Amino acid sequence: MSTTPHRHQAPPANKGLLVLAGVLLAIPIIALLLVGTYARDEPRLGGFPFFIWYQFLWVAITSLLTYSAYRIVLKARPHVPMTPEGDAFLDSDATDGDTTDGGTAPEEGTR
Repeated sequence: MSTTPHRHQAPPANKGLLVLAGVLLAIPIIALLLVGTYARDEPRLGGFPFFIWYQFLWVAITSLLTYSAYRIVLKARPHVPMTPEGDAFLDSDATDGDTTDGGTAPEEGTR
């Protein structure tokens, strides 16, 4: 009998989408490394120099780009369902009586 654990092969990841996610994450890094493009005082917005409000604007842009990259990675790397206990992967051809609802654990009190 083999002591090697069962290894489940995950579906291949979509490399094009992973590259897109990487590009989205690189955009704010590159934009903020180009300090010469925003190292100035004018135009002012609400009394703040351009240098300050431009960086604050990138905080919001970066969060949107990071969330977009996260959603793209989720799409690029398909989910592999696990047993309700979380100790093994479900095989696509095997079914378990407790996982008829797509691999999620039954709610408490339903057993």
